[in-house]
Amino acid sequence: MTPAPRILIIRFSSIGDIVQVTSPLETIRSAFPNGHITFLTLEPFANLLEFHPHIDALIPLRKTSSIRYHWQLGKYFNKKHYDLIFDLHNSLRSWLVGLPIDQEIFRLKKPRWERWLLFQFHNNQFNDNFDARLMYHKHLGEIWREGDPVPETTLVVTLQEKKRAKQRTEHEGISQDYVVMVPGAAWGRKQWSTKKYARLAHLLKESQDVDTVLLGSIKDKICYEIEEEVPTALNLAGKTDLRQALAILANSRRVFGSDTGLVHAAEALNIPVSMILGPTSKETGAGIILSKSRNIENADLWCRPCSQNGKRPCYRSNQVCMESITVEQVYNTFPGR
Repeated sequence: MTPAPRILIIRFSSIGDIVQVTSPLETIRSAFPNGHITFLTLEPFANLLEFHPHIDALIPLRKTSSIRYHWQLGKYFNKKHYDLIFDLHNSLRSWLVGLPIDQEIFRLKKPRWERWLLFQFHNNQFNDNFDARLMYHKHLGEIWREGDPVPETTLVVTLQEKKRAKQRTEHEGISQDYVVMVPGAAWGRKQWSTKKYARLAHLLKESQDVDTVLLGSIKDKICYEIEEEVPTALNLAGKTDLRQALAILANSRRVFGSDTGLVHAAEALNIPVSMILGPTSKETGAGIILSKSRNIENADLWCRPCSQNGKRPCYRSNQVCMESITVEQVYNTFPGR
């Protein structure tokens, strides 16, 4: 009997990128249905992939691990004699792990040159059909060819997790029919304004009788500002772990937010989203997947996208890419309005 192929996949961070990698993960599983797939990621994000049907072993790596530890980990993997190794991160950290490994590694090639031209000179060399999931698939070797299917992203939340999340929101006075807003972002340039989120929450409650739940980290000041404007909203910023946040998303009717990890995670849970795009775009890995989701963006602005993650200071005195998006535009993406 031919032994099951041993497969290693490397993607360290962050939430949104790991979510995107679940698409090529499905393709790898389809090619090797009996394979044993190990997924290496950073410890803070490992819980994201719990219960995933295409992962047999999940290895969390400490963010503070030394160079020596990365080298030792690579030597350990080399002794395991994996049949296939996919580095879907292509970072210094993943290169360190890969250095002691003797066999070929299928490594993601990021479109750094194309993005540099786009950000510096607004010269767009990307194909019209560019998609982050497609980018990953192009570096899987012979198991994927141009024109083959590109699966949607997938995360898993258990029924028990969803039940506990429902009990929690109902205990806090939130009806079963609610939306989630993820207003925070690692870089403030990707954030829509507090006033507009608050107005959107009021509109949804007044016209649709839909409650609002706010998700984010304890550092997301905007969640607390929205809570002050909308006392009926349930602010869970900093009050959930990653699995609890996923369950809250999985029970929601729709998710509103910018190009952030939890918004991408919602789509992987088959929850439609309204993604508010400012400094980022599909060329940076942003954008929607589900047919019921909607991008909300000012696509005619010459200056966007301006950076990979919204880190770069705005060219303008006013950040038009976000400020020009109205509450009505976002509200109109809600079904049954």
